[in-house]
Amino acid sequence: MSDPHELPLRIVLAKVGLDGHDRGIKVVARGLRDAGFHVIYSGLWQKVEEVVRTVADEDADYLGISLLSGAHMTLAPRVMRQLQDRQLGHVGVIMGGIIPAEDVEPLAQLGIARVFGPGTPIDSIVEFLRESGSRTGALPDWETLERADRPSLPRWVSAVVRGDRLEEIESRLDAARPAAHIVAITGSGGVGKSSLVGKLVDRIRREDIRVGVLACDPQSSVTGGALLGDRVRMPSPAEDDGRFIRSLAAPSGQQALAPRLDLLCRLLGHFGFELVLVETVGAGQGDTAVRDLADTVVLLMQPQTGDEMQWEKAGVLEVADIVLVHKGDLPGADQMVNQLGDLLNLSGDHRVAVLKASAARDEGIDTLWEAIRARM
Repeated sequence: MSDPHELPLRIVLAKVGLDGHDRGIKVVARGLRDAGFHVIYSGLWQKVEEVVRTVADEDADYLGISLLSGAHMTLAPRVMRQLQDRQLGHVGVIMGGIIPAEDVEPLAQLGIARVFGPGTPIDSIVEFLRESGSRTGALPDWETLERADRPSLPRWVSAVVRGDRLEEIESRLDAARPAAHIVAITGSGGVGKSSLVGKLVDRIRREDIRVGVLACDPQSSVTGGALLGDRVRMPSPAEDDGRFIRSLAAPSGQQALAPRLDLLCRLLGHFGFELVLVETVGAGQGDTAVRDLADTVVLLMQPQTGDEMQWEKAGVLEVADIVLVHKGDLPGADQMVNQLGDLLNLSGDHRVAVLKASAARDEGIDTLWEAIRARM
């Protein structure tokens, strides 16, 4: 039996429908992070189906929905029905925003656990969540692991993240199945890793290759909380079981990686994912541990950051298989490609592909995918 209290509660925060205001929900996200929760923010203009898929794959304890559009009595029944349809009735649903007092009781009858009106202190939300506790429960049947039953995958991922029954989980993975090809996407903070991964996953899925994403974000060394926001830039169509996106908290001192990624990658391979993309936390020059995990290391760099002397220093640049100058529409991108190509391929012993791309303009994604596929 697993102990669901070993890790912080996981809370998906979402803006559903056509409401384009996100200041309030971002304040809540930061407040819950500072209180020690793991918060997955899914972004604006989310479809109900996509939010429910996010809740499922993230194995969330709670779903928090912010609504300022007045559509709560239309959207809440759809959310609750789809959670039930996906066997996620255990997930606690809370709502906030401009919701009239007379609608609070009808929402409660639908199964909404709590409604928080405008001006509610963050402490009140924190107190409710702590008193309510974890909602995810015990491990599923072992047969779901052996059969690689896709709906059970998020729960087994959670078990590995918790460090629960690791030897038994590992023993039940099918050694005869081909291992997933692991691609690390690394680089400094702000270089655009998440945007690039989102575009790359869409490109890979066009060839019907099953792809998993393990997206690492930093965990606070003070509170243990984390704001996991990578999937904001990663589309997650509700009907696509061939992609799996999971947000992971990476403690400090782990060289930009979450714990037990090696077993998580094996688990995804067991469930039939041919390719696993591991997005690191914003990495520094010395964060080279990803080399031991990945079959292919893709290092993202940005124009007008650093010079040739910086690049000469030993570090993550020397373990990269592919160097991608991202935000390639910025001035200096072509010059950086040429300089890096000359620097990295001086000896000729180990040629490193130096490419250019722009996720914002959807440019260079095909070329990057071809370079990765050539290494599979």
